[in-house]
Amino acid sequence: MKNFLLLPLVWFSYTAVAQTITIRDNSTREPIANVIIKDKNNLTAITDVKGKANLSSLDKTDSLWIYNPAYLSKKIASPAADTELGLTTRLFQLDEIIFSANRIKEKKSDVPYQMEVIKQKDIEFGNQPTTGDVLQNTGAVFLQKSQAGGGSASMRGFEANKVLMVIDGVRMNNAIYRGGHLQDVMTIDPNMLERAEVVFGPSSTMYGSDALGGVMNFYTKNAEFSTDDKMLVKVNTMVRYGSAAQEKTGHVDFNLGWKNFASMTNITSSSFGDLMSGSTKLNGYTNKWDRDYYVKRFDNRDSMVKNSNNNLQTGSGYTQTDIMQRFNIKTGDHLIHNLNFQLSLAPNLPRYDRLAGDYSGGKLKFAENGYKQNRLLGAYTLNYDAKTAVSDNIKVILAYQKIEQDRITRRFQNVNRKTQMEDVSVLSANIDVFKKVKEKHELRYGIEVTSNDVVSTATYLDIKKDSSYKALGETRYADGGNTMQTIGAYVSHAWEVSDKFVITDGLRFTHNNLKSTFTDTTLFKFPFKTAQQTNQALTGSLGFVWKEIDNYKVSFLMNTGFRTPNIDDMSKVFESGGGVLIVPNAEIKPEYATNFELGISKIFDKRYKFDFTGFYTSLENALVLADYKYNGKDSALYNGVKTKTQAMQNADHAYIYGFSAGVQFDFNDNLSFKSILNYTYGRYINAKNDTVIPLDHIAPVFGQTSILYKAKNFDGEFFIRYNGKKALSDYSPSGEDNLPYATVNGMPAWFTLNLRLGYNITKNFRLNASCENITDNRYRVFASGINAPGRNIIVSLRYKF
Repeated sequence: MKNFLLLPLVWFSYTAVAQTITIRDNSTREPIANVIIKDKNNLTAITDVKGKANLSSLDKTDSLWIYNPAYLSKKIASPAADTELGLTTRLFQLDEIIFSANRIKEKKSDVPYQMEVIKQKDIEFGNQPTTGDVLQNTGAVFLQKSQAGGGSASMRGFEANKVLMVIDGVRMNNAIYRGGHLQDVMTIDPNMLERAEVVFGPSSTMYGSDALGGVMNFYTKNAEFSTDDKMLVKVNTMVRYGSAAQEKTGHVDFNLGWKNFASMTNITSSSFGDLMSGSTKLNGYTNKWDRDYYVKRFDNRDSMVKNSNNNLQTGSGYTQTDIMQRFNIKTGDHLIHNLNFQLSLAPNLPRYDRLAGDYSGGKLKFAENGYKQNRLLGAYTLNYDAKTAVSDNIKVILAYQKIEQDRITRRFQNVNRKTQMEDVSVLSANIDVFKKVKEKHELRYGIEVTSNDVVSTATYLDIKKDSSYKALGETRYADGGNTMQTIGAYVSHAWEVSDKFVITDGLRFTHNNLKSTFTDTTLFKFPFKTAQQTNQALTGSLGFVWKEIDNYKVSFLMNTGFRTPNIDDMSKVFESGGGVLIVPNAEIKPEYATNFELGISKIFDKRYKFDFTGFYTSLENALVLADYKYNGKDSALYNGVKTKTQAMQNADHAYIYGFSAGVQFDFNDNLSFKSILNYTYGRYINAKNDTVIPLDHIAPVFGQTSILYKAKNFDGEFFIRYNGKKALSDYSPSGEDNLPYATVNGMPAWFTLNLRLGYNITKNFRLNASCENITDNRYRVFASGINAPGRNIIVSLRYKF
């Protein structure tokens, strides 16, 4: 009788044990958080950071429904004890959550912007060495390279200081971001990223100046709290080798989390050798891209040495180290504090385009040319999510950035090495507030304050005597000091008129001050001692979204953007390629963009998606680099040489239009297809000369097409990446398109065939292998000063627990 009475207790104990389920990604075997498990009565359980959920409160007499927007849904019978279940990734999400469009968490389907979302698993599977390559891997962002350690992202015909980079809510663009090709995205370690979101088109209402082509928002891995009484430990290590540049990368990140305190540490070290270009010459190939000679010193004298393999781009290798530390501290049910420290060190980034592409009298012009580039970030973030009369969520970010950018040059057979040092200190404060008003309205408002201080110095080092001295008058920016301050305020509103119709609108006002002081005029005679200006800008946006859940979406967006001149625009002095002297111009004004775009997407059977976005952007007072009469003359004496002068100037009017079109198919749970194509056309009008001139930075047609296969413990992708031809008639005369690096017929079209695979050796060990540019094509991306990698075999081994 006693045994009989014990049976219910034994049964209860068994069922209690059977209440836990673990959900993992079917191919990577990583746990999936925020998976909803629902029973027939609509009661739910949600998985935690370990992918685990307790099902004790659910009715398991019938099937359970498993749902996460990033994965294909499943129905399962009542699970056995300690069951593990795998979900298959969905190629496109039906109800994806994004953060960047309005600086707040929301559904992607509710916003009228074209966006690209890159997740951590995409970054790891892509197996790319740099964040620039990660962006290019989307097929939606064009990437120019002046050197192997470079990557300048172009979006809708805007590049460099006309697109905005933001990391963890902190603006990266600073007072010396130039209008030419900009490589600062390389200071972001892709291994420390949780996700990246790219917003296309003017976004100044939410982000202020520079967001003309769009915003690249990077989110690093945050420190995670434990959800129970045990310490949460997560470790991720990786080693990688790439053959084209003899890449050797080592990475480790680890999370230690308790209920109220968590720490995330991230360290990456990379070494890249000289980059090998392809050997298969495509139509239109030019011998100018061969590396026939390089400079080497013998007996304290520079000599031109013949390269034994002219496919090897000697002098392009570099090293980089990246460190990140984040702490999360919870001091109440609604208050979290975050400390964020980032350091990127690149002691020597050779400017391969100048080392290999600049000749004078049949000799290489430079024996040394490169950068030292360091980035330091320290930020404090307060997140308060208690509901009050004025807010549902308040986020405050206080940040300090220190950027060291040294340009190191030495001309061939010259013993004097010149170093131009730019030290930029940036203080910033952001306050972003979110409030839901009644049931249908959402209000976002906030302020942003930034202060930039630029110290520009220059020195010479006699490499024979090992003695240094000041390079009089040769600083890149004003030697007496440079400052830039901005303050901006915005308000944005969303009205969910119905489940199908959403209206968004917003306004922003920004005030900007610039000042540069010139003291030393030894080398170059300035007509003024101080350059100073004050600007204001008012921008706005209005968007409409009509959607049918899991079916189609139509969006229309009208918005404006602006970019105020910075120190680089107003007061830079330097000698560019082709013997042109860039001189200061204190008379420039802000440029304004007015943008119209239409987006259409259609989903069939929750597996097939077609999308199209067309846009037209009108740019007034467009800042372009053009010939300039300085002191009434079109040339000036610089280094004792009469040199043609150019300066940043406001063009009368410019326009850019184009489209992005994509298709995505999930044929079944294992096989998928996706393709994207991008086209851009841009011109500016010179009313004085009654001419229409090609705008710089306009990429040729480009895109990417992929076939993907997913199975248990395995991922595979075969893809084709391609660029169309850039004709000489479409090159800008400004010089920013790097015409000397083109062929006599322009920049030829090219394509590459590529394959990447991922396989779980065990639950914790994962092998990724890629073969890029399988046919070993010799090609160069438009405006780039270095050949793209040839056949590149990349192998990485990752361990996680």
